[in-house]
Amino acid sequence: MKIEMMMNKIFIAIGMLVVCSMAGMFKDSRDGQMYKTVKIGGREWMAQNLNVEVPGSMCYDNNPANCEKYGRLYTWDAAKNACPTGWHLPSKREFNAFLVNFGTTGKERSSNLRVGNWKNGMDEYGFSVLPAGLYFNDETLTAFGYLGEQTFFWSSTEDDFGLANGGAHLLGVDYGVAGIYVGDKEYGRSVRCIRN
Repeated sequence: MKIEMMMNKIFIAIGMLVVCSMAGMFKDSRDGQMYKTVKIGGREWMAQNLNVEVPGSMCYDNNPANCEKYGRLYTWDAAKNACPTGWHLPSKREFNAFLVNFGTTGKERSSNLRVGNWKNGMDEYGFSVLPAGLYFNDETLTAFGYLGEQTFFWSSTEDDFGLANGGAHLLGVDYGVAGIYVGDKEYGRSVRCIRN
């Protein structure tokens, strides 16, 4: 019985090594900012939200301290071209392949992605999701919201889904679930880049 339990632990540990390797660092030559990176499922991802200033990006509440902690929020048009050379905005397909590494349910994936001080997140693989909130920008509302509660990462995959300003797929994470959604392109959301 003990040997079987030890073998199971060894297989789990080996499986985790295949999914996630040690973190690295990347320097953005545009502004000199350093970003942590992590390999998940054989792909290298930024382990911090992008924080490069481009037209169509903003700090939550227009406060630079929020950019330092959470990175910038980007409209979809700004996000499409915000990643540094050699990196790109992930597609819906890349996010779906990514999520498989974090569990089988939305709740399990959310817990495994969130940092430890955010509603008991475990951050199992070092992707370090922070609750960066978003910027609402449509006919009825222009405001920041959900800081400390949710975060959304733009994908490069469009889907108008009947939204007035057009829409695009995104990865959403809150304290209860993580999954793929569709959001208004004019809203400000976070960006994580993936290496080409």
